[in-house]
Order: sequence, then C-alpha cells, then structure tokens
Amino acid sequence: MSELIAWGDESVQTQGGVIPTYYMGACICGLEERDIRRQLLSATKRKVSKLHWRDMTLSEKRRSIPVIEALSLPHIAIAATPLDGTVTSERARRKCLELLLPTLEKEYGISRLVLESRETSQDDRDLMFVRGLRSRRFISRLRVDFAPGFSDARLWIADQALGAIGDAQRGRQDFSSFLKTLDMRELDLHHLA
Repeated sequence: MSELIAWGDESVQTQGGVIPTYYMGACICGLEERDIRRQLLSATKRKVSKLHWRDMTLSEKRRSIPVIEALSLPHIAIAATPLDGTVTSERARRKCLELLLPTLEKEYGISRLVLESRETSQDDRDLMFVRGLRSRRFISRLRVDFAPGFSDARLWIADQALGAIGDAQRGRQDFSSFLKTLDMRELDLHHLA
C-alpha cells in the first residue's frame, strides 16, 4: 500500500473588505510532481519557478483553477476568523494545524503532510507543536515535513485553492464550481480552547 500524502500551504487575507482570515489548506495528491508542474505551468506564459496566486494575473488565475479542478483531487481548507489582532497569525496557524492534522489522519488516512517551508525557526516551532499534538493524542502516525515552494509543484495546488477562496470571498472571481468541491472547515478564533 502506497503512502497517502497531502500537500499544504497557508494564506492570510486581510484586505478587500472581508473579515480578516487565516487559511490553511491541503490537497491529497499522489500524482507525479513533473506532471503537476507541467499542467499548472500551462496557466502562465511567463517563465516562473513557482506558481503563486498573489503574483498571477487574472487570466492566469482563470486558467489555473480549471486545471486543478480537472485533477479531481480532495482538498481540505480551514478558515480561521477573525484575524483581528486579538489573536496572532501564528496562534491562528497552530489552531488550524490542530484541526487539519487530525482531519487528514483520521478522516482521510493521510500518513504524511508536506507544508511549504517558511523560516527555519518557524518550521521548527511547527514541528514542536506537531510533537505536542502527538503527545496529546490528537494524531498518532502522521508525519509533517517541509519543502520550499519552488521544489514541488504539488505545493502549488493548495496555494491556488486558498487564493481562489480569498478572491471569491472578496467578490473578485467566481470559482463556485471548484469551491463547492472543497471540504471547508471553519474556526472561530474568539472561542479558542
């Protein structure tokens, strides 16, 4: 039996007249990286090392989402609100991980999550938090690793999905056919345990 791997990313939406939100998402993808890279890069005519939603033109976004939708992969997205200064984005990230990791392991059978790496110290704090979740039995065998965004195109899928959510929330785009396929979970940051 092959290992089930999810690929994840984060997005912080604070502009555009919507409730400030911290998003964390993951896509379950066992497809070959080079195939994903080729398909996603078809959305742009520019030479880029990484497909990143905030750097894309409107037409590139409109081409990217149908490519991702055609892959028919499971997506999980956590929306933590409000990110209004009473809770830091790092605290929101930990609360998202606290919900996302057990969901991936228990509901989807995932054994490994690869997140886009940030600063080394931030990745280390995330790993320490994951160990804490394991010791508190939130998760048992799920492993969390990090990789630079340019190194694996499967990380781009979560970035694109979260970007589509944010643009739809701000009324910029209509990706409703794609968004209704997502497993969306919500966290109220004002009611943290």
